[in-house]
Amino acid sequence: MKLLILVVTVGTFLFANAQPIPSKPFEFPFKVKVYDLPESSNGINYRLYVRPPLIAPKTSEKASCFFFLDALRLFVPASAMTSNYEYYNYHPAAYFIGIGYQNEEDGIPKEINRIRDYTPTTFSPTSKDHFLANNAKEYKNSGGCDAFLDVVQNEIIPFINKHFDVGDDRVLIGNSMSGLAAVHAFLTRPNLFNRYVIVSPSIWWDDWFYPREKRYVMKQLKMLDESMNLDETRIYFAVGEAEEQFGMVTDLYVLVNSLKTMQLKKIKTHLEVLQEEQHEGVFPGAFMKGILGVYTEEENRRKSFSRIEWK
Repeated sequence: MKLLILVVTVGTFLFANAQPIPSKPFEFPFKVKVYDLPESSNGINYRLYVRPPLIAPKTSEKASCFFFLDALRLFVPASAMTSNYEYYNYHPAAYFIGIGYQNEEDGIPKEINRIRDYTPTTFSPTSKDHFLANNAKEYKNSGGCDAFLDVVQNEIIPFINKHFDVGDDRVLIGNSMSGLAAVHAFLTRPNLFNRYVIVSPSIWWDDWFYPREKRYVMKQLKMLDESMNLDETRIYFAVGEAEEQFGMVTDLYVLVNSLKTMQLKKIKTHLEVLQEEQHEGVFPGAFMKGILGVYTEEENRRKSFSRIEWK
């Protein structure tokens, strides 16, 4: 039996009786186009990652748009994980669109972008004893979510509509701090998206120590009413079981129950607490359940095993 000898050189593998095999850069298996937008109205240079649909839309449909916040963290895995959902028509043919930043070209998310764009209110520690008092990057330049959503509404969505053949079906996906931004988008611009997958939103943002009814989200919730000409909207909320150590499970129960109590007929919500999941790893499973869930009971869709009912 011949002995296989592996010789390692810089960037090259040599096998016995074989030619050198050079390494190559990894290429994502799905086509992704990258667009660097001009400086936006809030002074930020955004980058869009666009994965075209994997299948052609049905004759009676146009492609949907799945918009991802936290693009570097969420867009790449999500656009690969759900490929079978799209191939087998559990959800429609869709453009996956990651909203990122040109200053993250090194592939490392920058907290300054998240704190600025995903927080609806400005915050600073109320005393030197506050747990954020010595960590300014966690709150400095916060409160830019409205300006960011102006960019999404007036620049990014029109760019997508102009350059791609898409319909009006739009899903917004956010996790953690970007989940807070997704909640804010729903509360202040309820017709901008008609479906949401919101995972572990940081709705404690205004201050962890405030009573829940005094936080921004709960105050803003009271502004919703039927007079806003709401379109039917499905919102899938998820949180990991272990996140209750931060009060995040209770936060979501309070938010979702308050929404249900308002009896807004066109707002459909579903909350799922994922067992044995924690904040750092809850997104993949939650997204798979959520993107499948927001299309259950839809005409022309393949019936799934999702138990979600949108009542």
